[in-house]
Amino acid sequence: MAIKDGTEPAHRPAGAALDEELERAGLLDGLRGEARSLRLAALRALAGDGVPIEQLVVAVSTGRLASLILEKALDPPGVFTIHELASKAGVETEQLRSWFRALGRGVPATGAPVYSHDDLLIAERFREYLRLGFDTEKLFATARVWGRNLGSFVDAMSGMVEDVLLAAHDDPDVVLRYAMEVRRFAEAEAQIVAHLLGTMLAQRIRSDAVGAAGSRDITITGVQEVAFCFADLVGFTRLGEKLPVDILGEMADDLGALATDLAEAPVRVVKAIGDAVMLMSPDPVALARTAVTIVDEAQARGLPPLRASVTLGTAISRAGDWYGRPINLASRVLSAAQPHQVLVTDAVREALHQAGWSTSPAGAFDFKGVPGPTPLFTVEAPPQARP
Repeated sequence: MAIKDGTEPAHRPAGAALDEELERAGLLDGLRGEARSLRLAALRALAGDGVPIEQLVVAVSTGRLASLILEKALDPPGVFTIHELASKAGVETEQLRSWFRALGRGVPATGAPVYSHDDLLIAERFREYLRLGFDTEKLFATARVWGRNLGSFVDAMSGMVEDVLLAAHDDPDVVLRYAMEVRRFAEAEAQIVAHLLGTMLAQRIRSDAVGAAGSRDITITGVQEVAFCFADLVGFTRLGEKLPVDILGEMADDLGALATDLAEAPVRVVKAIGDAVMLMSPDPVALARTAVTIVDEAQARGLPPLRASVTLGTAISRAGDWYGRPINLASRVLSAAQPHQVLVTDAVREALHQAGWSTSPAGAFDFKGVPGPTPLFTVEAPPQARP
């Protein structure tokens, strides 16, 4: 494990002595060659984590050795209650409860010692955030974003794990080998996440920092002028009545992957929402170009027809999401778009014309919550404007 809990049993055999004890317990009976080496490596690792021989015997006899490895790799044993953890970290217990809930870590109703030294590091980091003077409301909002997105990642990762384990259920050696690999992955995961977090944060700060006078860079906080795009799969609801759920899921995944592949700075994907994606940029021309490319490329890849909308206006970023009139309007405009069509508002049309693009009137539409008819325009990007 990445971090040990620092609690050692009175006696733990190691090396040759441990191998002999495992042999005497019958845990290596009938195994030869690679299968024996793999079983021995797994048993040594679990014994090193403090699992008693008796528990190993039960795990082997019930076919749960691989599951036990996964449990130990991904969930270190608890040694602290929430009160002890708060005391050691120097924070209030109720604040720490809220912090863990926001992160998705969970807080049991009982006062059981379910928290490890890894959790203590999280609690101490929370104390440092408070000491540095971060706004508490924004701090917890950011933690909730982390928890929600991490939960989605875990759901996806669990699906992959289940697929492999189900495919190999008749081959215990393959299951055991996979469990050992997941263990190694878990031990390196914190370093990978830290690297990605640092790299992505640096890239975002460079992209979002206020630039020189006249630049259109997005500031990190505050109200600012931003362009937004929604794109969705036309007729997705009707397709849901005809196609299996797994096929629909693949289509939605393909749309998310397509948007991610084609969005380049200063355009970025904000989120995927079922059969739709939301993108934003400080540059409406760059965003319109991306919208046109996504619609065209979806057709080339055999996806159901796409449609898109692009609006421009003042909005504010909070906790990783965006709020404001142009977001709501982009959703309304999307409903008026036809298959393979990219509709834009007058503000976007003006920016496109200044960049040498052409548009054509698509009519004026009445949208709920939007005062007066809204004139819309169809984007007709010149060939050289398309990547």
